[in-house]
Amino acid sequence: MSSVECNVEDTAFHIAVDNDWERNRVETLASKEPETIRWILDHVRAGDTLYDIGANIGLYAILAAVRSPTARVIAVEPMAATFARLCENIALNRLANLDPYCVAIDAKSGLGTLNLSSLDAASSMHSVGDSAMTEMFGEQVVIRAGVGLTTLDDLATVAGVPTLIKIDVDGGEDNVLAGAAAVLRNPSLRSVLIEFNWSSAQQKRRDAPLLQAGFTPVAEGIEYARGALRWQNTIYVR
Repeated sequence: MSSVECNVEDTAFHIAVDNDWERNRVETLASKEPETIRWILDHVRAGDTLYDIGANIGLYAILAAVRSPTARVIAVEPMAATFARLCENIALNRLANLDPYCVAIDAKSGLGTLNLSSLDAASSMHSVGDSAMTEMFGEQVVIRAGVGLTTLDDLATVAGVPTLIKIDVDGGEDNVLAGAAAVLRNPSLRSVLIEFNWSSAQQKRRDAPLLQAGFTPVAEGIEYARGALRWQNTIYVR
């Protein structure tokens, strides 16, 4: 395994690279989601609490934690191999302000099923509950594993109320928002960056919980497509 240095403006950090998924994520850091990088650089302040829901191996969470050492970052990743690499990357960068949680965020807390499209660290297109989302990405489920589920509202009772939330859960965003009513209404929360995934039968944005909590969409990212789905980041502010 090797370690690669990543540089974003004046912020540098290291990421462990041991497979093609990880290599691709590092190589496309600046180009794949420039809106996410800009959102982190512009919005994360001293004393903030950022939730990164679907943190994968931690590229964005680590960028935020390194750039703002007095901010607290909560990185949530349910896939075991990817979570292990996330923890390695946190240790590699000696980050005391980044806390990892190996759970899936859902509409209700309890136990559920995580459908895995791959066993490789840094892979994606996994789904919670119904495997249809994984299959709509054009992937096959290689194994179904039990996983702990928690809502954003329940997570906040343990990890503290977030001031910023990034959500990237490959089609599970509706359930994430459904379990976040109290967090979304909390005036401490200033901005949300969420990746919406949709098919031809769905609306592009299903953001009623955000709008009802007083948020307004202010920017969109690059739109992508794979299998029967399209996806795009949208940034909301209150």
